[in-house]
Amino acid sequence: MSSINVDSYKNATNQSTIYGGFIVFCIGMIGNILNITIFTSLKTFRQTSAAFYMTVTSGVNIFQLVVGLLSRIMITGYNIDPTKTSSFICKARQFTLITTMLIAFTCMCFAVIDQYLSLTSSWRHFCTVKIASRLVIIAFLVWFLHGITIFLYVDLDLSLGSNQTSCSVINAEHDKQLTTMVLVEVTVDVLITLPYIIYNHIYSNSVKFSDPISNAQDQLIIAVTRIIFYGNFAIAFYIYFCVSSRFRKQLVYVFVEIHLKRWRERTHRNGINQIVPQTPDIIQKTDDVN
Repeated sequence: MSSINVDSYKNATNQSTIYGGFIVFCIGMIGNILNITIFTSLKTFRQTSAAFYMTVTSGVNIFQLVVGLLSRIMITGYNIDPTKTSSFICKARQFTLITTMLIAFTCMCFAVIDQYLSLTSSWRHFCTVKIASRLVIIAFLVWFLHGITIFLYVDLDLSLGSNQTSCSVINAEHDKQLTTMVLVEVTVDVLITLPYIIYNHIYSNSVKFSDPISNAQDQLIIAVTRIIFYGNFAIAFYIYFCVSSRFRKQLVYVFVEIHLKRWRERTHRNGINQIVPQTPDIIQKTDDVN
């Protein structure tokens, strides 16, 4: 009877990782790609340091989902674990997971600080894309160097006027929009990270029992909280979409007024410039004239 219960928990762990993981992966890839498209298509966002941080975060999240979540689905869901046979793959996976996670969280912290500074006129001059790009480069270098230690210590056995007034109003609305988006995302990230951190802390500091059912239950809870944790790298776009009506309008504008319009213009231009092939009769008449 106990073996049946253990198998049931193991099967639930595998299935929750596979189905939950693929759902989070698909949602995250679509959301992050949409974020990058919107933030890089609108001049308003391209000239805003907070949006720059959010764009970088979306790009890093894609790496986290591809390398981290997909490999976790293969390891836990399908019992395919190349990290057990290759020391390099083991270290490279840990390096990518930790480095991209730290970069993503750092960029979100930068975005929060940036929005706080933008509220004060005396500090607002620090909120520029130029400064933001330098800070991001520094963050990449710091966390890359930090991650190198993984290759030294991690091994296979590790678990791991009117115009001026109008402009001011627009900028104020833009700052308010970004502030709301950033603060809500950070709050949600904290909430969905806590279950994974708390249970892992309890599990790592608790006395391990030889009871296979208890161990199977622990693995199921860890698998579920881990999938929820990966939501950090998947739900940013949907948070922005829900909390900001302006972002929803910008989404429609980017795809309808910019990209769809460009596609139609390109298609129309290709149709006009298309060369009509000459028939043999026309070629013969041309030769006769010449």
